[in-house]
Amino acid sequence: MKILHISNFVQKHNGRLYWNSAFKISNGFTRLGHNVLNFSERDIARDNIFKSSMYGITSLNERILMVIQNYNPSLIVLGHADLVTNETLKKIKKNKPQIKIIQWNVDHPLMNDTLQKIKKKSEYVSHLFMTNGDPILKKTAINNMKSSFIPNLFDKSIDSLKIFNIKEFKYDVFFAMSHGVGSGKLKKNKLDGREGILKKIKLEQDIEDNFYGYNGREPVWGQAFLDEIKKSPMGINFNQGEPVYLYSSDRISSYIGNGLCTFIQANRGMEEVYNDHEVVFFNDEDDLVSKIRFYKINSDKRKKISMNGWSKSHKYFNEKIVCDYIINKTFNEKINNHNWPEISF
Repeated sequence: MKILHISNFVQKHNGRLYWNSAFKISNGFTRLGHNVLNFSERDIARDNIFKSSMYGITSLNERILMVIQNYNPSLIVLGHADLVTNETLKKIKKNKPQIKIIQWNVDHPLMNDTLQKIKKKSEYVSHLFMTNGDPILKKTAINNMKSSFIPNLFDKSIDSLKIFNIKEFKYDVFFAMSHGVGSGKLKKNKLDGREGILKKIKLEQDIEDNFYGYNGREPVWGQAFLDEIKKSPMGINFNQGEPVYLYSSDRISSYIGNGLCTFIQANRGMEEVYNDHEVVFFNDEDDLVSKIRFYKINSDKRKKISMNGWSKSHKYFNEKIVCDYIINKTFNEKINNHNWPEISF
C-alpha cells in the first residue's frame, strides 16, 4: 500500500530531533512492507523568500494536491500537520474519495490548543491515534472521526542504547526537559511546575544528578543527548501539565528504550502498561528520592528492572506492532494481539 505521511520531519533542526515520532511511524509502516512517502509540511512551507511557514501555506497545500496526483496513495497519515488546511482535505475527499485520511498526535491533550487542532480536521479524518487513554479522548470523536489510544513507539534503530550493560556511571539519575522542541532553548523566567521536585533531588548530597533544561542549564539534543543519557543508570519520566490518564511524553521511549531504570509517577494509568519489575513507580517527592537512593545502592535489582522494561517495550510497543494496529483499526481489519489497554471511541 502507498502511504503519504504528512508530518514535521524537522529538517530545519539539522538532525537534533532525530528521535521524532514521525520517523518511528514511517519506519513502522515501511518495515510492514508499505511504500511510504514522507512529506515534511513545515519545512516545505518555509520554502519561500521569507523562509517563513506562514507565507508558504498556500503553496504548501497546492503541492500536497500535486503530490497526491502523482503518488496516488491509498492512505494519508497526518502527524501534527497544522498547516494542512481543511479546504485541501475537502478537495482530496472530493477528488479521491477512496483515500483514507487519519491522524496521530503525541502531544499533551490539554496544552497548546491540541484538542482544538485535532477536532478542526475531524470532518475529513476517519481515525485519530493519540498517546493517551483519558476520557477526554472521547471529546475528539466527533464528525464520525473515531479515536484510539496508542502507546509511545519504541524503535531499536533510534532508541539504540543498552545502558544497563554499562559498568560504571558518572551520575546516578538523568532528567532532561525543554520549553519546546522548536527553539531548543530555555525561555526566560518560565516555570512549568517540575522545578520543585528537581530542586529537592539536587539538595540531596548523596545523589549525583545530571539534569538538563533546569536552573539555567540549556536542554540537550541530538548526539549530545545520547552522550549524556548513558552517564546515568536511572532516569525520571516526569511530564509537564495536568495529569492525563495513560499519557506520557515521548521521553518515555528515550529513557526506557535506551535502557535506563525509569521512574514513573504512580496512579496515572501506566500500571496497566508496566509492572513493578519493569519500571519504578513513585507516589510523591519523598518516595521518589527514597527510591533513587535504594536503586543507587541495589544495582542488581536496578539492572534487572532496566532490562525488563527495555525488553518489554521493544517487544510489544515497537514501531511495527503499533503501526500494524493503526492500519488494522483504520481499515476495520482484525486486530492482532497487543499489550496495551484497548481504548477507542
